[in-house]
Amino acid sequence: MANILLGDIPKVTPSSKVVGDLAQAFLNLKISPEELVDNASNLPLPQSVVEYFQGALGPPPGGFPEPFRTNVLKGRPLKDGRAMFEGRPGAELKSYDFTTAEANLKKAYGDTRITKKEVLSHALYPKVFKDFMEFEKTYGKGIIEKLPTHLFLRPLSEGEEAHLHLGPGKDYYIRLSSIDKFNEDLGTRVVTLEVNGEKWFIRTPDTVTTLQSTMVGGAAPKRREKKDPTEKGSVGTPMPGMIVAVSVKEGDEVKEGQTLFKLSAMKMETEIKAPMAGVVTRVTVEQNDSVEGDDLLALIIPK
Repeated sequence: MANILLGDIPKVTPSSKVVGDLAQAFLNLKISPEELVDNASNLPLPQSVVEYFQGALGPPPGGFPEPFRTNVLKGRPLKDGRAMFEGRPGAELKSYDFTTAEANLKKAYGDTRITKKEVLSHALYPKVFKDFMEFEKTYGKGIIEKLPTHLFLRPLSEGEEAHLHLGPGKDYYIRLSSIDKFNEDLGTRVVTLEVNGEKWFIRTPDTVTTLQSTMVGGAAPKRREKKDPTEKGSVGTPMPGMIVAVSVKEGDEVKEGQTLFKLSAMKMETEIKAPMAGVVTRVTVEQNDSVEGDDLLALIIPK
């Protein structure tokens, strides 16, 4: 069905990913194909689907299906303000500076983590690469790949137990004890696990309930966007705490080292300064807001 909605397109990388992403979103939203098409402008569609209809992969042989394309593109312009690409988007690409990109990535993720392979991955799929690095930071490098496939694809049910072998002497018996109620403010649930008999309490995002709530007009959760470690002007929080002072607003010109925010954490105040000179294009917090580590506070672009 997802393939038909997209126009029965040839499925090769990356167009096959577009079909798969739409299929997953379609199943999570639990709506009919007609509802998906009619409400496409307001639904949280995968970015790959939006970019497909913007023409980022070029025009498909049979043309873009209407009115699905028009509905998807409502309120979703390209960064330069155009509604879509005209012709082959690759013709508009500028020359890529691999040397500078490698230096920036090593500064963000460490010299030992970045090789030529990571630089190329970032050049081809910058958003996917950053999402993967954030996933790796959250769950650990090399851990997820050791999970049995069925555990990764099908979550445990309450009361169900699984055996996880991570290496010699590293055997874990994991039982899902309970899943708490959905926290509408944070978009999370507290999951209680028993790991070798010891109880673990883990707060985890619930993206499925969040999507369903947004689709029917419910309020979006107050989970904050994270800073982009590859963008020098992306200003984030160094640790969890409370914003006690905001000294900047959108449109302000700032100097490198200028204090933008004050964070109260662990009984001390920390000044968060501008990493570069430029113009503030976004401020995402207000005084007395609670924040987590790496939450995005502001964006600065060169003047």
